[in-house]
Amino acid sequence: MSKADKVMETIDDGDFSKVDGLIQESLREDDDQTQFSLAETLMSRGLSVQAKTIYQHLLVNYPTEGQILSRLAEIAVSDGDSDQALDYISQITPDSPAYAENLLVSADIYQSLGLYEVSEQKLLEGIREFPDEEVFKFALAEVYFDENKFNQALTYYDMLLDMGIKNYSGISIVLRKASSLAGDGQYEDAISEYEKLNALELNEDAQFQLGFLYNQVKNYNKSISVLENLLDTNRDYPTAYPVIAEDYLNIKKNADAFKYAQLGLNLNELDDRLYQIAFDAGTSEDANNAIKILETGIKKVENPMPLVIKLSDYYVTKGQFKANLDLLNGREINNNPKLVWNLAKSEFETDDVNKAQEDILTVLDEFKDNLDYLSDLVEILRSTGNKEVLQAALRLYLKQDPDNEQMQELLDSL
Repeated sequence: MSKADKVMETIDDGDFSKVDGLIQESLREDDDQTQFSLAETLMSRGLSVQAKTIYQHLLVNYPTEGQILSRLAEIAVSDGDSDQALDYISQITPDSPAYAENLLVSADIYQSLGLYEVSEQKLLEGIREFPDEEVFKFALAEVYFDENKFNQALTYYDMLLDMGIKNYSGISIVLRKASSLAGDGQYEDAISEYEKLNALELNEDAQFQLGFLYNQVKNYNKSISVLENLLDTNRDYPTAYPVIAEDYLNIKKNADAFKYAQLGLNLNELDDRLYQIAFDAGTSEDANNAIKILETGIKKVENPMPLVIKLSDYYVTKGQFKANLDLLNGREINNNPKLVWNLAKSEFETDDVNKAQEDILTVLDEFKDNLDYLSDLVEILRSTGNKEVLQAALRLYLKQDPDNEQMQELLDSL
């Protein structure tokens, strides 16, 4: 029995305490081919530290051997030592039998460094030089996929599928194609690909993507069906809740939308979209509770301004102007024209007319083409008696709605 065999026997027995010593014996007693085979076996077992010892020993005797240099480069990549890895692969020449492997390893290194264009060039060279090696097509498709260049990724995934390759290295090419179509905005085609997946390939993430795509094409009932199946198997899949809650909201089943939004908030209390859906669905079911939920969201989420706007709009629409003033009191809203408009309207309705005029005029540029805003502006200016500005506001209004007799009569009277 060779020392290499003894190393593997010891590993199979689970006794790692003697492995390093036996490897040293193998380096002294076994021939080079046996040592190389041992290193390859160790690499396949994930024991790269031990394999590295052997490869480095062999490199002394075979300093230009491409396979050894390539393996050492792989190990350097996994160790996070990109400079060392690049040094190894730079020594592998195009006439080396290991050159194809060198191109793959170098592409992997450059991708890990964020140098996607260089990685892409290495893989394109591999496709040109080794046209029968599907690994280059797969690797390039994955580079494009990681870069969100989905249209380019589709070209190479389709090549693999045309070659009859539906799975590669444990990755479903059909699933990758479906995800790429979705990323490229081709939702209907993406749905068709997702529907081809078998039960094993249609994992939780794929189910979510399919449900999300049905939502995007407004097939809300199918989206609900897919996502409810997902949640039956995994209630703790947080991103499903906003989509299914929105589905129910869109088909006017507010009670179900409210329920799923609240369930989602139990998993993720920082999701501002869930607060908005809960509020939109809940106002018709339980307005007071819906308001409390939105108030909770305003306190918790990182950027509460969209929730503040929603609640402010609600208060103004319902004529709850004092509540809106309380909501906006002390908030920095100067960079949000809609909230300034809401503030001015509430000030006017609570008899703070001069302050209302001051505030509503600050957002004139943003809303000068908005008839609702101009109507509020005219009403406030009539109360303050500011005839000169009122005339200008009326002309802006009539520019948008020239047939409005009431506004024309008011302008004529001035």
